[in-house]
Amino acid sequence: MSDLLSYISYFYECRKIQLLLLLHEKKLPVELLFYNAYESTNLFYDHLFVQDQSRWSYDGYSITREDLELLNVHMEELIIPILSEDELDLLLKERLINNQFIYIWGNLDYLPHWVYGRDYLVKGSLHSVLIKDYQMNEDKTLYLLQDNFPEYCDYVDSSIIKNAIFKGDPEWTHLLTFVRLSGIDEQTIIESITNKFTVWRQNLVDDFQFYDHIQYLIEQEPNDPHAFYERLEHALSLVSGSRYLFSRFLEYTGVSEELVASLDRCGQIAKRMKDAFTKAAISGKINRSKLSPLCTELKHLEMECFQTLTSDNFAPILSIPTLTSSSSRSK
Repeated sequence: MSDLLSYISYFYECRKIQLLLLLHEKKLPVELLFYNAYESTNLFYDHLFVQDQSRWSYDGYSITREDLELLNVHMEELIIPILSEDELDLLLKERLINNQFIYIWGNLDYLPHWVYGRDYLVKGSLHSVLIKDYQMNEDKTLYLLQDNFPEYCDYVDSSIIKNAIFKGDPEWTHLLTFVRLSGIDEQTIIESITNKFTVWRQNLVDDFQFYDHIQYLIEQEPNDPHAFYERLEHALSLVSGSRYLFSRFLEYTGVSEELVASLDRCGQIAKRMKDAFTKAAISGKINRSKLSPLCTELKHLEMECFQTLTSDNFAPILSIPTLTSSSSRSK
């Protein structure tokens, strides 16, 4: 799996991950959608430590439906009535034949356990997956199911899809979202992304107290090491993914090699810290003498990148490659 796809999974929630995997597969310039992936650590702090929410429920401001429409990615939601299994099959096949892709919410008890089990310990948990295609195997219908990682994509028997939908909470599982891809209007994208990037920069704020809080937590002796360090893992996962993906936008549009290098360094340090907290969630132990200096270095780098991005002297001109070219650009 490429670095780009790995960092997508660090930052976005399930549906956005699955959609970006699809767009990347279809060779659409997903890098342009990361123009505002650099999000304020104030937002991360509020979500994780004030609202006490999981990173998987963090939605942020990146990859909105409005942004997706720049790449002519359109979504349609449909609440399905109480259908028979055969009627559901007909509906899914009809949309797939018309080159649409289908998001479903399913009861994870009946879906393939490709996603790490530690995230879904509650019976009847709901999870989003994307149906990309179908094929017939004698008298059986098989659906191509895409989960959060490229390798978690395979054909499954239609009974798995039906059980996941009909044996889940109908408020969610009877809501289908259809995704349709159309051709790209190159000139519209260039103008819109340039304007959106300018407005985004003007509204960027951060006080960096997030890093002071991480530094404080590094020094603590937690009563519940697993939950404690998992929360820190989630925090650094958001930082790592955010900075790396935003850097790919700058690289793709030819903006400031120096800033790209600094943001990549931020992503790398955050990933090292994330990986250390992942291990600590299992072992209950961290190396404070290594993590504390890394946190200090990361904060300083972050402040430098922020100052560059918000400076009046920073006036980048986006240079967007021909969008019909092959997508061989991802690191």
